[in-house]
Amino acid sequence: MEDLAMRIAVFVAVGLGSGFLSGLFGVGGGIIRIPIFLHLLPLFGVPHGLVMHVSVGTSIALVIPSAVAATWKQVKLGNLDLKFYWTWAVGVLVGALIGNVLLPYCSTEILTAVFAVYLIAVAIYEGFVKRHMTAKVPLLGAVKVAVASAIGCVAALTGTAGGTVTTPMLQAFGVRIETAIATSSATGLVTGTVGTIGAILAGWGARGVPSYSLGYVDLVIFIAMLPAVMIAAPIGVRTGQLLSEAWLRRAFTILLFIIAADLIAKLAHW
Repeated sequence: MEDLAMRIAVFVAVGLGSGFLSGLFGVGGGIIRIPIFLHLLPLFGVPHGLVMHVSVGTSIALVIPSAVAATWKQVKLGNLDLKFYWTWAVGVLVGALIGNVLLPYCSTEILTAVFAVYLIAVAIYEGFVKRHMTAKVPLLGAVKVAVASAIGCVAALTGTAGGTVTTPMLQAFGVRIETAIATSSATGLVTGTVGTIGAILAGWGARGVPSYSLGYVDLVIFIAMLPAVMIAAPIGVRTGQLLSEAWLRRAFTILLFIIAADLIAKLAHW
């Protein structure tokens, strides 16, 4: 019981911290949550071979509530172009399903390496090429489905919503910013739902998963973090509005490089 109380207290604090940072930098919380999970879950008895799987599964489950809230807000604002979104969602769905199939066959080391590469790619984009990247091919038909599928697959394997990649990718293809942000929010509905179901099924009956888990989704962590994230994220958003965009972008880029370096150091010692 003491261990359970400690676990709840620790992950409430993690929810407050990750929620604040995700709101501050305007990104999905998975980028912040996963590295913290990798440090903390072994301390609560999660075996090395499952630590990244539980991190991904629990993180992707936390995507769903925030995606629902963000999408509903975008719908009320009239920013979500349903005609554009449905074909995009099909691609994301296909990619997320592929990621779910791959998840149980990937080791903790492989998933950690994928996440580290993902962080480095996002950091390079945010810090160096964000204002200079434009696509020469229109985002239609097979190209649109292929791009969406790639994002869905990466989201399933990294425990993220995919929004950090979706918004800049759509902008690079000339999609207006309001539609890009709305589509990014709604992307999380697909990646979160499919990723969570996949994580539950892939981890069902796995040895070594934490108590109170559904497959790779730790329900104690989910319940502890959800209200904390929902409380802290708006505070982060308001704080971010007081700071310059350039400063936030630089700080976010540095943070991503630091997290990626820490993950690479972990891989070197495993």
